[in-house]
Amino acid sequence: MIKPDGLPLEATIREMIEPLVTIVASRTFNPVAVEKIEMLYDMHTHKKFFPYLIEYFKGRPIKAYVLGERGDVNYQKGFFEDFIELVGDADPAGATPGTIRSLSSDSLERSTSEGRAVRNLVHRSTTRDETEREAPIFFWDYICDCSKIKGAQGIAGVFLTRVGNGVFYEERLQNSLRKRNLLSSDEELLYYQDLDGQQAPPPKEGRALIETLRRGSISKREITVTLF
Repeated sequence: MIKPDGLPLEATIREMIEPLVTIVASRTFNPVAVEKIEMLYDMHTHKKFFPYLIEYFKGRPIKAYVLGERGDVNYQKGFFEDFIELVGDADPAGATPGTIRSLSSDSLERSTSEGRAVRNLVHRSTTRDETEREAPIFFWDYICDCSKIKGAQGIAGVFLTRVGNGVFYEERLQNSLRKRNLLSSDEELLYYQDLDGQQAPPPKEGRALIETLRRGSISKREITVTLF
């Protein structure tokens, strides 16, 4: 995630990361919702700097990215390890020259003395598990691969993807359909289409049309999703 102070350097940051990663998806939030930042940093809720952190993001833009490994790169220590090394130390003053955070002139010491969040340009996940927790904060309703999605997101699709597992809309939708026995384990989802738009207040049920492939046979059916 490129933080507000990093956005003026976005082009430079992309030039630094692209030899190491592939950009799976990106999305701008202008401004970013405070609730998303609170979810992202919820492990720091009880720390003294947490209020400064939240205040720093209020009413300001960020750019979120999902990054993946490149098949043509020979990672010296591993994908996550090499990327963490490229990002650099959380304290820009201690970041190795040539790392992303070394581009910042701020320091942890200065930010602490001034009672504010350190301006270190970016946030990054450190493990695969952390990525799977953090990425859906920004991308759960984002259709990365829209080949299976027809039409606009309706009440059923939004509900299913909110409670599904995965990073992107399509993956969360498919997993949620399986959890609710609306898609069997041996069925492949070919396409999904909401039959109801966004309604306020939402009804108790939503309708959708799905087409699936099972044992070489294609079928199309309407499903009803109970919203709770």
